[in-house]
Amino acid sequence: EHLSLKKYIVDIVIESSVPVESLKDGEEKQKTKKKAKKLKARMNSRAKEYESLMEAKNATSESPYKAKLQRLAKDLLKQFQVQDSSSLANNKVSALDRTLGEISRILEKENAADQIAFRVAGGLTALEHILQVVISSTNLNAVSRIPPKSLCNTVNVYNLTCSNCTENCTYVLFSNKVTFLMDLLMHQLMVYVPDEYNAILGRSANKQVFEGLTTGLLRIIAVVLGCLISSLPDVNNQPTAPKIIQEVKNKPTKVEAFNSRVQDLISYVVNIGLLDKLCCCFLSVQGPVDDNSKIATFLQNATAVLHGMCQLCFAVSGRSWTIFDNTRQDPTGLTAVLQTTDLVGVLHMLYCILFHGTISDPNMASPKESYTENTIQVAIQSLRFFNSFAVLDLPAFQSIVGAEGLSLAFRHIISSLLWYCSQHTCEGLLHEVIVCVGYFTVNHPDNQVIVQSGRHPTVLQKLCQLPFQYFSDPRLIKVLFPTLIAACYNNPQNKIILEQEMSCVLLATFIQDFTQSSGQTDNQSSQQRAEKFFTSQDYLELSNRFPCQAWEEARQFFLKKEKK
Repeated sequence: EHLSLKKYIVDIVIESSVPVESLKDGEEKQKTKKKAKKLKARMNSRAKEYESLMEAKNATSESPYKAKLQRLAKDLLKQFQVQDSSSLANNKVSALDRTLGEISRILEKENAADQIAFRVAGGLTALEHILQVVISSTNLNAVSRIPPKSLCNTVNVYNLTCSNCTENCTYVLFSNKVTFLMDLLMHQLMVYVPDEYNAILGRSANKQVFEGLTTGLLRIIAVVLGCLISSLPDVNNQPTAPKIIQEVKNKPTKVEAFNSRVQDLISYVVNIGLLDKLCCCFLSVQGPVDDNSKIATFLQNATAVLHGMCQLCFAVSGRSWTIFDNTRQDPTGLTAVLQTTDLVGVLHMLYCILFHGTISDPNMASPKESYTENTIQVAIQSLRFFNSFAVLDLPAFQSIVGAEGLSLAFRHIISSLLWYCSQHTCEGLLHEVIVCVGYFTVNHPDNQVIVQSGRHPTVLQKLCQLPFQYFSDPRLIKVLFPTLIAACYNNPQNKIILEQEMSCVLLATFIQDFTQSSGQTDNQSSQQRAEKFFTSQDYLELSNRFPCQAWEEARQFFLKKEKK
């Protein structure tokens, strides 16, 4: 197999990433537009109700900078009371940048009291006013009234206001400020990414899309989604819900209020077509990003947004917490879009950034000597996204990545990243890769064949040749063994390969140990488990990577000697 396959793989990926059916006809587009409008109206009316509750509450904060932040927030609003559509005068621009700089210096400390004080003083509303000029410009290509640098500074302050601040992120969701961010992002993407009808199979995104403003918006959204996941309101322990959620009165429960808002948000993002636009951006990346930190940062933040959406969608879907539960319902439409776009083109992008240096010479089938930190960060975020989608809808993940062309690209990617991790210490990446191979192969005979085929050492052999600690240190065993079990269970051929490197009795004993300890956790409620799934190491547990009902059979299978 040569990497001249690259052209074949890329063609297949691109052909399947923009299926004819997905180029919605006018009627279908009207329908989704209508739905998005309806969702937005509902979200806005809930937000009004929430805002009036917040005003009545008259929130306060303990920040020593409270008075200064109030003054700075007022300054922002004052500087921006220019009604005409002309560009801001230079002295106004300098004053704006100065004010933003002062706010940044206070918020950079990431002290929650300061962040809350700025929000309570109307800081986020002031920042929104500034960013509003981007959308209000009637001509999409018109020069903005505010220089791009100042807009990026504004986005940076917005990001600092939310970073690691659960209360502000929850406010951004409940006050529906998050929808403004999504609309602004969509506006930016529409400027730089042509409509699907004109797109030459996704390759024609304007490179300016990777500039600061779009990337900054993606970063804020990723930060907000990540923060919401880490602070999911727990159904059994109401005090853990941020105070800000506790203001939502007359609702059956805080959990339901949170869940319905998250579902509306994800539905809205799906219906405005934001994911289709992001797909065009991913497909337009045709080569390395080693030396292009702008594109790399865009890709990291865009995949982090997809990862956050999958995690939140899983957490609020209300189904059983186990990923092997087949009663899948996704009212948001997220899984459907991820399927029709072949994971939003992320797999294709990852293949292109990892295998660029070797395409011209088909005989050079080895990956690059090394990858830069930029590329590795994009790989880590992409795999996190794959893994969170696998948790959300395992059969969909397995069928997309197991399809012709894509499965070949996936195998090359995994093999190359395992090789990289054998040469460099990068535990974060290695663990995402290992978990991903497990999701890919669990209960899937065809995908099990993929990990043992191809050039030697195969993916399966590389997993068996990981450093000794992965077979001796309990923390690392917990990462590797569930994947080996998933890749080899009920597959005698894979088991023989495994036995050449290690004793299968180790896997049988591992299952036995888990069987004994799992009885103690059975009495937790499913909401508790769903909530803990992402905020702890729970996703590494055997029960979340290999179905419990097959444990005993698997134990017997690994104890049985295969006839060679």
